[in-house]
Amino acid sequence: MERPIPKLLVGSFVVAILAVVVAVIVTLSRPAPPPAPLPSPNGYDDLARAGALVADGVSDYPEMSRDELQSLVARNEEALRLAEVGLSRECRVPVDSFSATSFDMEYLAGIKRLAQAMAATGRLAELEDRPAEAAEAYVTVMRLGQASSRGGLLIHAMVGIAVEQIGAASLEKLMPSLGAKTCRETAAAIESSESGREPMEAVLAQERAWMRRAYGWRSVIWLFTNPTLKASEQSTAARMKALRGRVRQLLIELASRAYELDKGQRPKGVADLVPEYLKAVPPEPQ
Repeated sequence: MERPIPKLLVGSFVVAILAVVVAVIVTLSRPAPPPAPLPSPNGYDDLARAGALVADGVSDYPEMSRDELQSLVARNEEALRLAEVGLSRECRVPVDSFSATSFDMEYLAGIKRLAQAMAATGRLAELEDRPAEAAEAYVTVMRLGQASSRGGLLIHAMVGIAVEQIGAASLEKLMPSLGAKTCRETAAAIESSESGREPMEAVLAQERAWMRRAYGWRSVIWLFTNPTLKASEQSTAARMKALRGRVRQLLIELASRAYELDKGQRPKGVADLVPEYLKAVPPEPQ
């Protein structure tokens, strides 16, 4: 008499395969969701123009002297002005302007240069003993990282994360020289920016929807079979989580420093910072 267990295993395997096939067919039959409407005016356009205007050599700003930084900032005055305009507007990456073989790589390179130009203004302010203005410049770099990638794909998110890291690292070094008032104002600015952060789930949804519009049915197969795509998603998600943890710690340290300077002692816990120094306890990144 035949043993029933092998038959059950084979049957379960066949059912699982059929379930996957059905899931693929159902997914393929659904139209890809359309992209969100673009704002008008779109701050993306201003940031793109600003990035294209940034002068060469801006990546060397950390090693520049005061005179060199003054010259660099002067050469980038128009780019920085345009960037402020863009950041004052709602920004959204126009993902459907990219084909399956064409991305806005010039825009992404320009955003990196623009972040360095902004950081250069902060570095110059430090050398000229203007720490409050330096802090404001570094917060602007962090805002640029979020605004320039909003509504975009994984590649935009990765560049945005790198830009935010520039601002966060600069603020961490600057913090010991900041007074209580500047610490409170800087924490408030970061807290406000964090409230509008685009969640990683939205980035992944935008990536997959764009892939379906650009590649059609092949994109669904890739989602099931391409380990590189999965690894890219996981890597970006991990980097985003690490950045959010870093920003959370930066918020707490800024608020704690303001508390200590005002009251002469460190807070006993994060709850002591609310609501005078923070609107709410920053959540742990998920």
